[in-house]
Amino acid sequence: MAGVPDGEIITFTVRNARPVDSKVLFALVDVDLEIAGVLLTIAGIQVRRLPKGGSSVHLPTYKAADGSWKPAIMLPEEVRAPLAETVLAFLVEEGLAVPKTSAWSLAGG
Repeated sequence: MAGVPDGEIITFTVRNARPVDSKVLFALVDVDLEIAGVLLTIAGIQVRRLPKGGSSVHLPTYKAADGSWKPAIMLPEEVRAPLAETVLAFLVEEGLAVPKTSAWSLAGG
């Protein structure tokens, strides 16, 4: 990851799970992300049901001038994948999701 020394530990702390009663969206969470001693909070991470079963994790979005939805934060794949795993594992512990299937993913930047 640019700007982070090789081998730097990145930690995620998932908190503030909020169930959502929607056709697709079923939970929102906040995640504290610590990189090289710097703490960032990503609020409003969306957890959605996939049409064929499973779940996907989506970073917060905003509506661009052209009307399309864009990720509000861009993360490299080597951070997105473990973030999705951590969020979904937390939701399983909280009883808001079922254990992992191969359909877990983190969409967006």
